[in-house]
Amino acid sequence: MAEAGKVASSQDGTWIPATKRADGSWRKARRVKEGYVPPDEVDKYESKGKQWVSSIPKLPPGVYEDDNKSETKSKNQKKRRNKKKDGNSNVSEITETLAQTRIQPGVAPTKTFTTMSNPDELKHKRLKNLKKKLKQIEELQSKIDSGEIAKPELTQLEKLKKKNETEKEIEELETSLGT
Repeated sequence: MAEAGKVASSQDGTWIPATKRADGSWRKARRVKEGYVPPDEVDKYESKGKQWVSSIPKLPPGVYEDDNKSETKSKNQKKRRNKKKDGNSNVSEITETLAQTRIQPGVAPTKTFTTMSNPDELKHKRLKNLKKKLKQIEELQSKIDSGEIAKPELTQLEKLKKKNETEKEIEELETSLGT
């Protein structure tokens, strides 16, 4: 007896032999045309576009899948080892940095977290940003005085109100840096 789905050729034509179902009953043998392919053996249809996309290599030329996996695996292992060595030292540096650049009320925060570890660098950066902000405030004030801006918007007026606070903070930073 032939397996299910197999086409057998004989003198009287091509036949699909009788098969036994799961419930114990039998399927009849069927005669099929020459060149018949059972549905289980037919390849799934794939459009030309899908064929083209699957033919494109996934990695750039010269890079092989095995090499790439082993490199990234070793890099990840190195990163994990370094993290274990560092322990909580990074956490303490970050908390110190955040404490030094504490947000003052009424002053818009620039960034609450930076990767810089030197507090002087943070102060210089903050000073630079505040000077830029002060310059913008002075330009806005000169435009209002010259009549270029007839009716300033609410946000512009709020910016002008913060001029004194910005100047005070610049003075404090300059004295702490000694410049």
